[in-house]
Amino acid sequence: MTNQREKTLCMMSTTHDLTDDRIYKKEAVTLSKNGCKVIHIGYGNKLADYITDENIRIIEIPKKRKGETVTSIYKALKQTKLTDLFQKAKEIKADVYHLHDMELCRIALKLKKLPWQPKVIYDAHEPFFENLKDYWKERSLFKVFFNDIPSILAEKRILKKVDYLIATEENVASRFRKKNKKTAIIYNYSYFYPEDISVPAEQKEYDAIYCGSISEAKGILLIIDSLIESKKRGFNLKYVIVGGLNNDELKKRVEKKIQENNISENIVFTGHLSIDRINSYYKKSKVAFCLFPLNNTNQLILPIKLFEYAAFGLSIIGSNFGHIKEVIETNNFGVCVNPHDAKEVTSAIIQLITDNNYATYYNDLVNKVKNNYLWKNQEENLLSIYESIING
Repeated sequence: MTNQREKTLCMMSTTHDLTDDRIYKKEAVTLSKNGCKVIHIGYGNKLADYITDENIRIIEIPKKRKGETVTSIYKALKQTKLTDLFQKAKEIKADVYHLHDMELCRIALKLKKLPWQPKVIYDAHEPFFENLKDYWKERSLFKVFFNDIPSILAEKRILKKVDYLIATEENVASRFRKKNKKTAIIYNYSYFYPEDISVPAEQKEYDAIYCGSISEAKGILLIIDSLIESKKRGFNLKYVIVGGLNNDELKKRVEKKIQENNISENIVFTGHLSIDRINSYYKKSKVAFCLFPLNNTNQLILPIKLFEYAAFGLSIIGSNFGHIKEVIETNNFGVCVNPHDAKEVTSAIIQLITDNNYATYYNDLVNKVKNNYLWKNQEENLLSIYESIING
């Protein structure tokens, strides 16, 4: 990036991990290696301020003080104002503030009005309005009325006024362009590509893998039902589920379903894993699940898992709508199914693992991702946005 002095760029988040894939490993690292001083400010479990191996400064602010509980509406409302994040952002005097969560829209204009007139970018990772409509029943009413709705209204208010808008797919980008022509799509493609994944199909340990947060909304019960159905059809398949299951009620339902159907030997839950360990499970699997239920949100999103799975040569069983269907069918990445029909999912996995052309599909998947769907292909777009607002 061409500039007269090293520019200070501040990533800001409220709900993402401070080493989040998109914010840190893709955008922050790209900007840092291109001559910028990058800082990421966000909420965490402790107070911390340190420099990473990639020369990025991390400032972690605890959302609650140690031992503190929210005992009144007043205290809870105070937390929603983001005054601690704003104050820390003000102190570092960044040239650009890059906001990664809808809640931060509430302080976007305050940042723009700072005396040195910094630039502000809003990076929407998902369609928040649809997300709230689909999942409001799963949230507390306090969060809906005092956090979600004010944040959605704040997003609408700032769209014309910030310096750049970024979306991860075409639907949200189209909505943004109606308000602000300075809108770009930065696709959330995979930032890593395995160099050696040549494991023959007969040496694979798992027939199918799911990786991500484990919830009913991400299809965990459907995946288990497909395993039960496959056993009825005479196939002794083995699945691996990578990710955390933090909902106690759902955990009990999952465990009960597994025990009642005698499939405990057919399914492995690994819990949260580092990226290196996740990669090893990708290499040991044949097929991957991307089964989002049909709703407003999922018709718009473009899951990164599609590209991670394909990068490892995994054929994908995905939902038959939206970007998921578009990517799978356009690239011949796998099979699209009704994400509410376990029998259809079972037929798809049996079709894929018994296909004699497995090796051909495997190589085709890997090459398509390598040529078209890696993060390195998006770096130029990100740098171009920063170039335009810093030097323009």
